Amino acid sequence: MTTATDAITHITRTNLVPLLLERGFTASGTTYRRASGTATQVVNLQRGSKNSVVAASFHLNGGVYLPELDSVIGLPVAEQPDEPSCHVRMRPNVVVETGQDQYVVNRGADAEAFGEATARDLAALIDALDAFVTPENAVAHLSTRLLAQYERVFGWYLHVGDLDAARQFVEGLQERFGEQERRWTIFAARLDVIAQHVRGDTSWREWIDT
Repeated sequence: MTTATDAITHITRTNLVPLLLERGFTASGTTYRRASGTATQVVNLQRGSKNSVVAASFHLNGGVYLPELDSVIGLPVAEQPDEPSCHVRMRPNVVVETGQDQYVVNRGADAEAFGEATARDLAALIDALDAFVTPENAVAHLSTRLLAQYERVFGWYLHVGDLDAARQFVEGLQERFGEQERRWTIFAARLDVIAQHVRGDTSWREWIDT
């Protein structure tokens, strides 16, 4: 009977890695990268930390790294970004109905069928990454998540001169977190730094009720 860990090895080698290579990704260990314009798309095949012969799990981690979002706020650009460094991050469960946050394989599972289904989810994840390879599209996505990359979102709006969007974004942060005084103080201090770095003429504190 096929063990769970053997099944994951089979799925990875037979279904997932060939798909990534076919789509133009190059491997560095369990991390796969593909350039799209100035962006780098990243997929990481992450095995569970408690896998056994009886049950084993893995994650398909996808992301997009956009160097402009780091450079605009004065951070060094990553030449070979890993998935945690990506500005947009997602797993198949947020892009396709069949997708999972975590894939669990039990001993005796049909590795062929499981692998084919997982490859379809991976293909959907790769396709979804294509929507975020420009700073504008990435920022539009991230701005709805408030704390996700908030410094970069704010900095990008200032950089492109979209002060209306910057104000709306800051007002959303203040509305959500302003009552948590200590936390808001930390956010506000970071916004001060970003505003001064990107364009020193923006007094964002005048936009909100303090």
